[in-house]
Amino acid sequence: MVFSTALLFFAGGMAAGLFLGQQELFSRWRQTGLISPFVADSQKNKSLNQYSLNNLKDYPFATSQIKVGEVLNHGEGFTEYPFTYQTMGKTMSGLLTVPVSLPKNQADQKVIIMLRGWVPTEDYVSGIGTSPAARFFAQQGYITLAPDFFGYGQSDSEPADTWEARFIKPLNVIELIKSVREYGVAEVGLQPQTNLYLWAHSNGGQIALSVLEVLSEPIPTTLWAPVTAPFPYSILFFSDELEDEGKEQRAYIGLFEKNYNTFDFSVTQHLDRLTGPIQIHHGTADEAALKTWSDEFLAKIDQENTRREKLKTENLDLETSSQAELYTGPIEPIKYQYFVYPGADHNLKPVVNWNLAVNRDLGFFVRY
Repeated sequence: MVFSTALLFFAGGMAAGLFLGQQELFSRWRQTGLISPFVADSQKNKSLNQYSLNNLKDYPFATSQIKVGEVLNHGEGFTEYPFTYQTMGKTMSGLLTVPVSLPKNQADQKVIIMLRGWVPTEDYVSGIGTSPAARFFAQQGYITLAPDFFGYGQSDSEPADTWEARFIKPLNVIELIKSVREYGVAEVGLQPQTNLYLWAHSNGGQIALSVLEVLSEPIPTTLWAPVTAPFPYSILFFSDELEDEGKEQRAYIGLFEKNYNTFDFSVTQHLDRLTGPIQIHHGTADEAALKTWSDEFLAKIDQENTRREKLKTENLDLETSSQAELYTGPIEPIKYQYFVYPGADHNLKPVVNWNLAVNRDLGFFVRY
């Protein structure tokens, strides 16, 4: 499939303008470690256990109508709107990007849920980290929805407990997915939709993987420089760059570990519920989310696939075997593709890498 050079460099140029700069991202990672003192209060009754990846499987997810605001921007082949929906009984806002010519046939309509990485509130605008790719996909006929998350945009405030604010994000995304499936987005002509995809960057990758493990559904997902290191190591990684070299941060994480099993919240510990297909992009010059994290994560997926293959080759009858009560997860191997970009940074720059990755994503979504 051929795309004009102008289109590719428009998308790539927007990425350079709106994705997080590498040095800026370093400073933001340094800020992520100061865990709220309110954590100690919530740990007394272990209320955070309801957000563990196992317990979220049985969470009573709610749905709501997705409301659309006035047009924010018209561009070549796309229109952007603010949107809101209800999650956990509160309002969450986001950016909706719609193709100029949206197919009227429900079967031809396609939706991508886009999840950004971490951004400080003082720098935030809706669509930061996602809108360049969203505009590109809209030009190819895809609707995209990028939630702001609580505390950002026009969303309600996030929980005071920093741990809770972290752990509820997969829940918020799942309620958006279920709302799109049940209601569509009537105001722009999107019918209730099952043609869903996930696109995520940086810490959004960790959120996307959590969503996939909770739902255990084959939602085609593409991840850019994802955070896949085990929790809480992924938080501690840059703690040595804090003024106290991470002393306070480690103390708060120590309090958390006294009351909770960190495995319950780590995507690396729930691969038995993960399904594909997944596509991962990572640059060799990424110093914010290391390429070795993706290497090691995919090695764990290979181990999980070997386990599943063993179940199949041993002709295990899951319906009659005593192990049927112990294993109810998917048995087909996790399909994935992995693309490495020599010299590319956390945002897959230089732009030539960004252009290649976004076109690979398009081909991936078309294939599935």
